[in-house]
Parts: sequence; C-alpha cells; structure tokens
Amino acid sequence: MAVLATKFVTSLRLKDLKVKLEAIQPHIDELRGKLHGSEDEFEGLKLKEEATTTRLTHLKGVVQYLENQVKSAPKDGGMEDERSQVLQAAEALER
Repeated sequence: MAVLATKFVTSLRLKDLKVKLEAIQPHIDELRGKLHGSEDEFEGLKLKEEATTTRLTHLKGVVQYLENQVKSAPKDGGMEDERSQVLQAAEALER
C-alpha cells in the first residue's frame, strides 16, 4: 500500500513539474535565441577588433618610418619644405 501511495504522490509531483517546465519553456527558448545572437555579435566585434589592431600596427609602422625619414633627412635649406611635408603627413596619420 505504501508503495502505491508513493507512486501516486510521485506522479502528481512529476505532473506539476512538467506543467512548470512547459510554462517556462518559451522563456528558455527566447534566452537561447538571444544567447546565439549575442555570440554572433561578439564574434563580429572580435573580428573588427582584430582588423583594427592590425590596421593600427601598420599605421604605427608607417609613422615610425616617416619619423626615421624626417630624422635622417639632411638639414640643408633646400630640404626644409620636404621635411615639413613629411612631418605633416606623419601627424595626419597619427590622427
């Protein structure tokens, strides 16, 4: 008799749990969808970050090259205009 009573109570509890699960299942599915969307967005941002980092690295190299060119350029009067142009170009790249 106790076994039957336990089975009956267990089946009632199981039915209640199934009802609760069915009630929250749409919320679970919605959150899963948001999670997948957020993961996709995160991957896109990660790719953009990598591209920006690469571009920044290349720009730093260009700036260093231009700075070296300016520093190594002869300082006679005829080259002043060229040196100022290179400096202006380097400043423009830094911005």
